[in-house]
Amino acid sequence: MIEIRTADITKLDQIRALSDRFNLKIGLGSESCVFKLPKLDQIRKTANKIEHLSVITPITPQKHYEKMLKYIKALPSGIRLVVNDMGILYSLYNSNSTNNFYQIAAGRGIVHTSEACPWVEHLLRDETDIIKEAFLKTNLNYTRTFDLITNLGICALETDMEPNTVKAAVELGLPVAAHFEFIAVAYARSCHTSRFYNEQPPNCTSRCNTPIELQLADMFDLSGTPPGFAQPDQKMKEIFPTLYLLGNTVFMKSKCREFQGLERIIVNADMYEPDKLQHIIENI
Repeated sequence: MIEIRTADITKLDQIRALSDRFNLKIGLGSESCVFKLPKLDQIRKTANKIEHLSVITPITPQKHYEKMLKYIKALPSGIRLVVNDMGILYSLYNSNSTNNFYQIAAGRGIVHTSEACPWVEHLLRDETDIIKEAFLKTNLNYTRTFDLITNLGICALETDMEPNTVKAAVELGLPVAAHFEFIAVAYARSCHTSRFYNEQPPNCTSRCNTPIELQLADMFDLSGTPPGFAQPDQKMKEIFPTLYLLGNTVFMKSKCREFQGLERIIVNADMYEPDKLQHIIENI
C-alpha cells in the first residue's frame, strides 16, 4: 500500500487524481510545523470522500499546545491520526480522546532512529557488532518504551526507510509505514527556512512547499588562530552528503528499498516536482 501525502493543500487535486488512478492512500499535514496544518473544514471535506484519510500532526511547541489539542479533538472520526509529539499523545490519552480515530500511529517525531545520521557508518566503524545492532534499532525497541506508547493508544508506527530501522520496527509487531527515499536527519526548533527568508510564521509557509538543496560550504575550525570557518577538504566533502531542507526539517536521500514487512510506503509529494510524482509512484 502506498500513501501519498502533502502539507500543501494546493496539491490536493493532483494527489486525489493520482490516488484514484493508482489506488493510493492520502495523508495531509506536517510532522514538524503547526502552521502547515490544513484547515479543519478542508480535512472534513476530504475525509468525506476518502476512506481512512491520514492526518499528520506535528511536534508541538508549548505555546501552541492547547490549540493543537483543540484541533485534533475537532477532527472527524474514522481518520488515521499520526502523532509526532509525546505530550500531545499523553494529553489525548488523558482526555479519553484516543478512541475517536481509525488508527493512531507514532510518527518520526516519536520513532527515532540513529541510522538516519548522515555519517552513521563513521560513528560505528570501531564499535562491536553488539553495539552496532543496538545503535541501529529504533528507540521503541525497548520493552518499557514500547509498552508506554502502546498503553497511550499507539497501534501503528512510521519510520525512515533504512534497512536496520525497518527490520527493527517490523519486529515490534505493529503495522509499520516507512518514508520513501527522503529520511529525516533533524528537526529545528528555530525554523531554518523562516530565518533564511527573514519571514515570521505563518507568513513563511509558502516557502516550504518545495525543498532547498544544501551543500557543505564551510566548517568551524578550532585549529585556526583565532578559531573560525574554513573550507572543507575533499575527504570531508565525500563524507558529507547532499541534504534537503523543507521547512524546519533537514532530509537526506536514501537508496534503501526495504519493503518487506511494511504495511504502507509513504511518498512525500512536497519533495518532488509535480510532474515527476506519477513517475515516482509507477516505479515503487
